[in-house]
Amino acid sequence: MLGEGAQSMPPRQSKVELYAALRRDSRAGLSNRALERTVEVSILRTWRMRICVVVAIGVLCSACGNQVPVSHSAAKAPDCVILERLNAPAYSLAFDKVKDALWFPVMEIGGKSSLHRYDLATGQQFQYPLPDSGYNGPVTTTVITSDGAVWVNLPYAVARWDPIRETITTTSIPADAEGQLPGAVDTTRPLAGTWISTLIADGDGVLIGRLNVPYLQRVSSDGTTSRAFDLPNGYDGTKKIARMGSTLIVAPGWLSNESVTDVLAIASSTAKHTDIIPLNGLFDLGETIAALTQNGLVKADTGEPLSTALVPDPSADALLAQNGEAEVAYSPSRHTLERAVGTEVATLQLNSREAPAAGGTGTSVKAWEGVTALAQAADATVFALRANGTELCEWGSG
Repeated sequence: MLGEGAQSMPPRQSKVELYAALRRDSRAGLSNRALERTVEVSILRTWRMRICVVVAIGVLCSACGNQVPVSHSAAKAPDCVILERLNAPAYSLAFDKVKDALWFPVMEIGGKSSLHRYDLATGQQFQYPLPDSGYNGPVTTTVITSDGAVWVNLPYAVARWDPIRETITTTSIPADAEGQLPGAVDTTRPLAGTWISTLIADGDGVLIGRLNVPYLQRVSSDGTTSRAFDLPNGYDGTKKIARMGSTLIVAPGWLSNESVTDVLAIASSTAKHTDIIPLNGLFDLGETIAALTQNGLVKADTGEPLSTALVPDPSADALLAQNGEAEVAYSPSRHTLERAVGTEVATLQLNSREAPAAGGTGTSVKAWEGVTALAQAADATVFALRANGTELCEWGSG
C-alpha cells in the first residue's frame, strides 16, 4: 500500500532509472562488458547514448567497488550522480539496509511536507505525507528503529512510518512540558518554546531532546511517552545524541553558552570531559563516537585523539566512516566534499552561484550550494543531499 501522493518512475527509462538498473546489475556481479552488452541490446539506439552509458558504467563500477581507485597527485573526486531533485530542502538522510532504500523528509514552508523513500535497486520514488505542524527544517532528524520503522521529528510531534502497514502515525508532544525551564514559552526570548531538537533510535522507540526541557524523553512504538534521562544545565535542546554501547553521548544544546562546550556521557552514572567541541560535532564512526574539536577528532567519551586518513576541518558538520575510520566529510568553510581514498584525500568542489548581497546594495556575492546530510549504504556507497538539500545524489569513489 502506498501513502497518499506516492509516486513511481514512469514506464519509459529515464537517466535515473537507467542508472538504477546498471547499479542493480553491477551488484549482481555482472562485469563491465556484460553491463555494456545488456544496455546496448535493450535501449541503445544512437552513438551519443552509447557514450553516455559507458561513462555511467565507469562511475557506477567505482561506486560499487568493481574498480580499484587509482592513486594520483591531484586527487579530484568524480561528480555526484543526481538521483532525485526535490521541490524543497531536506536536512536529514537515513539508509535502510532492509529495504535497500534512502529515507528523507522534505519540509516545505507553507506547503505540504512529506517523507520520501528512494529505492536504490529500482530507482522508484515514494512520498508519504506528513501532518501539518509548522516548519521544522534544519533540526529535522530521520532514524530507523530495530523494528524497521522510520521516525521523523516535527516541532511538537514525532511521525512514525510503519513498515507493515506502510502508513504514518503521529504522536503529539505537548508544548507545556512538565519541569520545563523558567521562561520556556516567553516569546521575547531569542529561542522560546519546547520544540524537539533531535532524536535517536532506542530499541523500537526513540529518545528525543527538547529545547528548554532538562531531560530526554522516550517515545515508544505505541505512542506512549516517558521521562528517560535528566540533563544538567546547558544540555536541553541538544543538537545531537549518539550511542556507544550502553552509553549515550549528548552534545550541548542550542542555548548553551561558551563555557558549556564539553559532551556529556550518560551511563549508569554521569561523567564529563572538557575538550572544546564545536556544536554538531558528534559523529558515529561505527566502532567509536568521535567529537570534532579544533585540534581534530577525539573519542567523545574520553577525549583521546583519533588518527584517521581523513582529518576534517573544524567546520565539518557531516561525516561518514567505515570500520572506525573517517572516510567522507563535508566542509562548509572549504565548500567541498572530501573522501579518503587509500592514503590520499579526493576532493569534490561544490557549485556556486551569484546571489544578491545583503542590505539591498545592488551588489552580488558568491553563494555556495552546501550539503545538508550524508548517508552510506552497506556496500560503502555514499549518498548526499547537496545543492542546499534540494538534490539527492550518489557519489562514486573512483
